[in-house]
Amino acid sequence: MTESLTALQETLVRKKPKALTAEFWRFAFTALVCIYHGEFYFGDPKLLPSGESAVEFFFILSGFLLMLSVSRGLAGRDERPTPEQARKKALEYVKKKVLPIYPVLLIALILHYFVYPFTVSRYMYGGWGIRPTFLGQLKAFMNSEWEFLFLVGTPFGYNETSTPIVPMWFLTGLLIAGYIYTYLAYRHFDLMKFLAPLLGVLGLTYFTLNSTFILDFYIKMGPFPAGVVRALTSMAFGMTVFLIYDRVKDIRLSKAWIVLLSALELYAIYRFFALTIHQDISVDNFRRTVYVMIIVLMAFWNVTLFARLLNRRIWDNLGKITLTMYLTHFGLVPVYLRLVDIIKSKLGIRAYFSPPAKKMLEFFGDMGNIVRQFRLKPMSVKDIVFYLLLVVAAATLIQLFIYAVGRFICRPLKDSFARRRAEKEAAQVDAPTEESLL
Repeated sequence: MTESLTALQETLVRKKPKALTAEFWRFAFTALVCIYHGEFYFGDPKLLPSGESAVEFFFILSGFLLMLSVSRGLAGRDERPTPEQARKKALEYVKKKVLPIYPVLLIALILHYFVYPFTVSRYMYGGWGIRPTFLGQLKAFMNSEWEFLFLVGTPFGYNETSTPIVPMWFLTGLLIAGYIYTYLAYRHFDLMKFLAPLLGVLGLTYFTLNSTFILDFYIKMGPFPAGVVRALTSMAFGMTVFLIYDRVKDIRLSKAWIVLLSALELYAIYRFFALTIHQDISVDNFRRTVYVMIIVLMAFWNVTLFARLLNRRIWDNLGKITLTMYLTHFGLVPVYLRLVDIIKSKLGIRAYFSPPAKKMLEFFGDMGNIVRQFRLKPMSVKDIVFYLLLVVAAATLIQLFIYAVGRFICRPLKDSFARRRAEKEAAQVDAPTEESLL
């Protein structure tokens, strides 16, 4: 292990530019998940029939970053970490993931509870102006303890197939797989170089042979539910991508190689989105995992023309709200539809005597999920744009609120508590003891 980490120690000392292209893809794939879930309110997904497979990007990216973090933690060490040290590192991984999630998760659950009466009258009761009962409002909060315990996607956390934030299954799998892989990587770094690609191939084979439907993330597969098997599989592929990146990152490429790799990257992007748009949801969707691996590798390698073009600071800011987008987007779909209904209703009244209102009504005419005959219609491009704007705006406001609470409330309270504790300890030290009085 010492020999394999010598080169890492030398290269990690030199700072490399941040791969902001990866943040662009983080935002882009989050938007894909938002659109895919949004289409359920418009009937069966038609624009992105297999958009759910975009989740594999986040698992692969997490596996890459996990291995990068472990390699940096091992750089400069002459001895292999003990089991206790590896266990502490695995717990640190979970802690670093969980702490940023909880504030957003709490707000997402509160948002889900308070917007429920605003949206449920149309979609749950089939009428206008019908207010749900108090028990009906509480139903929106049912099983929320599974979110806080990170058990969504397990047989424990799928009680009556109802949880407020179903996409939480991804975070459950991420924490379980991340804990296991962090421990193994710290204890057996060289061995994981061999196991990572093997686990990815075997895990993908096992999953596709035993999965009857791509969304059955709570179905038990041996000792783990299907969602955790997906996490273990795709994160192993992400670790494999890092091992490839670690081998090639310092190679100087000719212009011919840069053009060739740029073409490969564009082909991978084209194939992924072409299959996502045209291929129906099935276990065959996992064949595009290779394309996601290429996209992640090129984003961090930062040698292709497309990756360099996207390596801009703006994506770093958008990447910071992707977790909030992921946790809140599902509950914002009915809010968006309700807002469209209100706008169209108000414009419909004014359209009789106001030409501008009539033009605006025509603009909003193909938005929303129900036509005049009360039939569901596909999600339009305008719906996608305005819905994503709503999700981004809500996620930004939530992040600003969390920052303000931490900056102006939590931090002063923490500093005040630390100061009082220090003063108390100082007073105890300065206080005369019985022996000194004698």
